[in-house]
Amino acid sequence: MPRYVALLRSVNVAGHGRLAMADLRNSFDALGFSEVTTFIQTGNVLFTTKSTKLPALAQAIETQLAHDFGQAPAVIMRTVDALLRIGAASPYARKGDPSRHHVTFLVEAPSKDRLAAFVVPKSGRDELRIDGSEVYVHTPDGYADTKLTGAYLERHLGVLSTTRNWNTVTKLCALAGDTV
Repeated sequence: MPRYVALLRSVNVAGHGRLAMADLRNSFDALGFSEVTTFIQTGNVLFTTKSTKLPALAQAIETQLAHDFGQAPAVIMRTVDALLRIGAASPYARKGDPSRHHVTFLVEAPSKDRLAAFVVPKSGRDELRIDGSEVYVHTPDGYADTKLTGAYLERHLGVLSTTRNWNTVTKLCALAGDTV
């Protein structure tokens, strides 16, 4: 059966979107998913199901979370195979401190028009590479001072997103059964 990772947007970040991981696992169990595993408190869920339709899975999860908690964060889905590809494809994976490297997961690839109009703002020594529906960001001076935030990318690329640091991405890859 296919295995997936659901990345929930804005869960337990800066005191917003409070959601206990045990309760989150229960919601995924209620959907009939198996092998449900969460990683850290920011809404990263690995699970297995027969379904192969990512948008339908995201919608079902959002509906279940709204039912269970009264509101639902946006859910961005990836297959485990895609997650492992993301982990292997990063241009910054071996470039210094892994806490200075982030991946912004987009709900879908930006349109050609948005990509053509996108201008990377000057942001210190920061670097950025867009690869389909992922944006790899390297912030050697720290994420707190970068202009290349998930909110900036979302606004200028016109697609919903969520960002994870490289340590989280590699741990999710390891939990998915492989290492980067």
